[in-house]
Amino acid sequence: MSHAKRNDGPVRVDKILDGVLSECGLDDRLAERRLLAAWPELVGARLAQHVRAVDLRERVLYLDADHGAWRQEITLLMPRIRQRCAERFGDGVVEDIRWIRPGSR
Repeated sequence: MSHAKRNDGPVRVDKILDGVLSECGLDDRLAERRLLAAWPELVGARLAQHVRAVDLRERVLYLDADHGAWRQEITLLMPRIRQRCAERFGDGVVEDIRWIRPGSR
């Protein structure tokens, strides 16, 4: 029987949760949720008011916009958005960005 090494001091809750999530196989989903929560920081408050990061599945970031003009603007910024995602969350976290179909919410 293997015993874990005892830590002599307090352990931060986020470190404990990271370990538990990893053991449960949920660490990838948590990373995805962190990216969605960081969307306003990635694109700026003005764009985030009109374009929403809806989901991140299988390295594809799905977006929704309240108007076609915002879709066009973000489409032009997609290479930069992928770069920012890589800088903050690691290479390959977002390999593609797609728009959800209207009415598929």
